[in-house]
Amino acid sequence: MRNMSKVFASLLLLGLFASSAFAAESGAAVAAKEPADPDSVLATVEGAEIRVKDVDAVIARLDPQRAAMYDNEMGRRAILEELVNVELFALLGAELEVEKDAEFINIMERIRKDIVRQFAVDAIMKDVSVSDEEVAAEYEKRKDSFKVPETVRASHILVEDEEAAKKVKADLDSGMAFDEAARKHSTCPSKEQGGDLGFFTKDQMVKEFADAAFSMKVGEVTAEPVKTQFGLHFIKLAERKEASVRPLDEVRAHLTETLLNEKKAEIYNNKLKELREKYKVAVKEDEKKENEKKEEKTEEEK
Repeated sequence: MRNMSKVFASLLLLGLFASSAFAAESGAAVAAKEPADPDSVLATVEGAEIRVKDVDAVIARLDPQRAAMYDNEMGRRAILEELVNVELFALLGAELEVEKDAEFINIMERIRKDIVRQFAVDAIMKDVSVSDEEVAAEYEKRKDSFKVPETVRASHILVEDEEAAKKVKADLDSGMAFDEAARKHSTCPSKEQGGDLGFFTKDQMVKEFADAAFSMKVGEVTAEPVKTQFGLHFIKLAERKEASVRPLDEVRAHLTETLLNEKKAEIYNNKLKELREKYKVAVKEDEKKENEKKEEKTEEEK
């Protein structure tokens, strides 16, 4: 049913976007009025009433950006006009007796089955829930997956050769601030942030750099540059965060959704298995393969 609502909203918008008058004025800001009575009648078409709540329902089906675009006096009027158009074309369809068309009947039957199927699925899922106790138990079971590795925050000054490294070291030894020296000497884009690389785990950096950074104390600067495939690095360790485990409250929503989806999948698959046992299902391709196997076995026995 939700899918059908989206289809209807999309079709309705095709009419709205085709309206040159609305398109020409879509950039204008129109202040929304006070909420009207949902049951107030806005228009009638051959006795069929179009109410405020009908316009509200269309807006509710739109994505947030489009909803904001239409939730104003001008946008609501455009939706109303298109709802009137829907009623008019429905009357035309009745005149043309389109419901007697074979293709119309086939399409409506497919839609009917899809809606019935959705309601049936919703019916078997309506009581599915996840308790706090289940979430807590699942958290303990999956605790290893919520581990956060040790991270450090470091700055560096990257240079190409020993000559450049000597100039960096001379400036640092003379008291120049590390971030200032990074802006002056570093060839890495991080120089714009004073060499700051932010937080990173050990496996996010090349081995030589990571080994040096993770063995340092906070505030320490490497006495000599560290050589990697990228060049020579002077490193300053700014912060360290020890390895930890994300708390339950931080992952509760994710765990709840995961457990809910797992339960629904189990219910869905079990119900399908039950239905296949209850009702006869014959897949022609499978029957053909089964018959071929039987024939092969018969030939072998001969």
